[in-house]
Formats: sequence, C-alpha cells, structure tokens
Amino acid sequence: MKSIIKLIIAALVIHGTWRAGAAYWQYHQFKDELQQLAQFSGNRSENELVGRVGEVANRLQVRLEPQRIAARREDNRTFIDASYDVRIELLPRYYYPWTFDVHAEAFTIGVK
Repeated sequence: MKSIIKLIIAALVIHGTWRAGAAYWQYHQFKDELQQLAQFSGNRSENELVGRVGEVANRLQVRLEPQRIAARREDNRTFIDASYDVRIELLPRYYYPWTFDVHAEAFTIGVK
C-alpha cells in the first residue's frame, strides 16, 4: 500500500512539474523572440512592433491581449513589454494562475 501511495505522489509531482515546465519553456521562447524583434527592429514604427509582437504570440500560441503590449523607441533604443496570464494545472483539477511579464530591450545602431 505504501508503494502505491508513493507512486501516486510521484505521478502528481511529475504532472505538475511537466505542466509548469511547459509554460516556462513557452515563456522563454516568447521572450527570446521579442528580444530578437527589438534587436532587429530596424526602422519599424511602434505600431508595427506591436503588430509583430501579436504575430509572434499567435505563432507560439501565447494568449496575449493587445492592450498588454507596449513598444517604444528612445533615441537608439527599442523597448518591448508584454504581459500574459496562464492557468497551469499543477494537480488534476487544480489550476494555478501564473502571470508572465516579458521585457525586451535592445540598442540599435543607425536607427533614428
């Protein structure tokens, strides 16, 4: 009986770790894409950057609301901020709300 309980507990821990790990992996992919977008933004306007962030989010299946995206330029720097929420199933039928805040900043040479 002890072995069955230990196996159930181990399965629950593995399940929660897998779900949280998948969400965290998605966050890192999204953050990397936004960093590249900021770095290679060229002469794109702030509105174009916001649109591109939405495209990246759709491609990576990140549920991102447009009002939670901000892009701005200051001199030769580009800043992109985005925030999204994910419900992670840590245990069967127990969901944990996790907010991911992404910040990308890059220095771009030759952009005015």
